[in-house]
Amino acid sequence: MSEPGIKEQIAHYAQGIRQALTLPAGHLSPETVAEARSVLKKSSARMGMGEDYTVVAFAGSTGSGKSSLFNAVSGLELARVGVRRPTTSKPTACVWGDGAQDLLDWLEVPQENRTWRESALDGDDERALHGLVLLDLPDHDSTAVEHREESDRMVGLVDVLVWVVDPQKYADFALHSRYLSQMSEQDSSMVVVLNQVDRLAPEDREIAATHLRSLLTNDGLDQTDVLLASAKSREGVKEIRERLVRRVSERAAASQRLVADLRTVARRIQSELGEPVADPQALPGAARLVSAMTDAAGVDALGQTVHDDYTRRSYQATGYPPLVWMQRGKADPLGSRHGANRAALIRASVPATTPTQSAQVGLAAHEVVAEAAASLPSSWRSAVSEAERSTASELTDSLDQAVTGVQITTTPPGWWATARFFQWLFFILTLVGLIGTVAAIVLAVAGTTGVSWPVWIAGPVALLVGLIGSLVTSRSAKGGRDRGADEAEARVHRDLEQAVLAAAAGSYLAPVTEVLAEHKAVFDSLR
Repeated sequence: MSEPGIKEQIAHYAQGIRQALTLPAGHLSPETVAEARSVLKKSSARMGMGEDYTVVAFAGSTGSGKSSLFNAVSGLELARVGVRRPTTSKPTACVWGDGAQDLLDWLEVPQENRTWRESALDGDDERALHGLVLLDLPDHDSTAVEHREESDRMVGLVDVLVWVVDPQKYADFALHSRYLSQMSEQDSSMVVVLNQVDRLAPEDREIAATHLRSLLTNDGLDQTDVLLASAKSREGVKEIRERLVRRVSERAAASQRLVADLRTVARRIQSELGEPVADPQALPGAARLVSAMTDAAGVDALGQTVHDDYTRRSYQATGYPPLVWMQRGKADPLGSRHGANRAALIRASVPATTPTQSAQVGLAAHEVVAEAAASLPSSWRSAVSEAERSTASELTDSLDQAVTGVQITTTPPGWWATARFFQWLFFILTLVGLIGTVAAIVLAVAGTTGVSWPVWIAGPVALLVGLIGSLVTSRSAKGGRDRGADEAEARVHRDLEQAVLAAAAGSYLAPVTEVLAEHKAVFDSLR
């Protein structure tokens, strides 16, 4: 049975690759598109045939003894071992068990090159390999072009590759650069066999094997097994068969190879896509754009106007009555008497956006987009630039609409009426106390007698209570005015910044973030 989750991995990568193939022309190279379509076609076809059979291929160069080793493992003289090269342009197949005809047809193995391994003479000796399709491929370095092409085709189709190398050419540059280093994702689906070790002295065997392992590590094939064998002496043949038995019994080699192939294509597509923006909805430079826009919109000036207007109106409503009365003739900074449309007057007091500020907004906006697209390839940068151009002219109008749409609250809070009540209460009490105190003093100077003592102290007490009450109320009202003005300024500042951010994100950045989000979605689908 396949390992848990491997089918889900195949489906995940296949879906991601299909999504990438829906991108407009130019986002992926023609070579990558062709490879992606090929691996999807292979994946669908191979999984459609199930995993009852595991396809293992012996691949190697001319003179590596690959065909001799194939014969030794199969126990039959099936593959042609030619003195003259090349021998055959088509693979030879040995099948353990019944069936596999559809699989062999898909692999395009000629009928005359197919052999079913078991006979009545074998008994149960070969039962452990039931489900194995063993192939001997043409030499990958053959002088005949059609042989090399057939070998390459089969290398891309089989489930497990057994690379057979010899002591003289195991470090061959073409083998490592053209095949092994390009198949690092398939390291668990490959085995490398150092053949013809009977020609080496015991100490040379270990040196050669160690060197071969180091070369494979450099190729990125850390999980690839290295076995020593000799087709001539049959050394290592048993170990190779044991590896094959394990692969066949797992019934997972096809899925593992497909996952590796799909992952390879996914990585290639990702490399062409470039690193995506971490969060398209929160671009790194957006704060600079919002800062430039808030400056152009006069957010700070508007906030200060709201603060000052709140302070003035609240003082008129909650200040000490005599002091308020003294300022009754002071002109309204907004140019109108209280009771007019204060919000409109506040907005009208903000200076108009200067050409310099407009230019700074445009520059900041372009820098945000350019920075966001910096890590993308040219095709995606072009798409981002086109999206930017489509809405750049609307940025100023959207900014004006956003600022105009912010509600500026001018409704007096409830505590103003309470403070006004106590201010007048204590002011009147102060007046009454003052009059009472003066009357008591006049009576005392006149020598009036017979007035009870409560009458003498009523005036001073009322005066003292009125003064203390007015002082406490005025101090409390001032604290409330300061807090209220700060809160009003902060509230309008926050609302305006949110409106500016929404304008930037909506009218200007929305088409850009849409392109960046599409890029990220495709990239993430291939993880």
